[in-house]
Amino acid sequence: MLNEQVNLLPLSKDTEDENLVRNLFLQPSTLRYWFRPPFANEDELTQFIDTHIKADDVVSMTINVTESGMAERQIKVGLVEVIDIDQIARVGEIKITMLDKQQGHGYAQIAFQQMIDHMFQIYNMHKLYLYVDVENAAAMHIYKKLGFETEGTIKDQFYAMGSYHDAYYMGLTRTNYDK
Repeated sequence: MLNEQVNLLPLSKDTEDENLVRNLFLQPSTLRYWFRPPFANEDELTQFIDTHIKADDVVSMTINVTESGMAERQIKVGLVEVIDIDQIARVGEIKITMLDKQQGHGYAQIAFQQMIDHMFQIYNMHKLYLYVDVENAAAMHIYKKLGFETEGTIKDQFYAMGSYHDAYYMGLTRTNYDK
């Protein structure tokens, strides 16, 4: 019998977290939907991790699945973070990416909800927002299920995979979260 538990841990400089971030940003799916190029070298990877650990306006968490059965093991399956946190307005952009081979198990939805809870309960956020490619129906389904509302469409917002893409701007306010 196998039981799984999803939990978030702060991003760190350990080898496992470095490997996770490296692998996430080698995937075409992450590059496509996070709208950033792959790391050009190890220095860029290290700088990304350092920034996301030390910055006051970023909260980065690794998504970990603990499998218990005959023996217990923990695997890192993704990254969820809130960036550009405005300390006065208490708003920030939430993002998530998963290893392709770990998608489809429900981990993303659980981790996203945990991060939303963390940000509203611990950081007393007023609003979380995100940008999602209009073609990313799977992500939009999860975001809507968790209470995010589409507030607008932004034309040609991102350049990825050789073309410009429209994005929905979606938000979740404290009022809607508390419902």
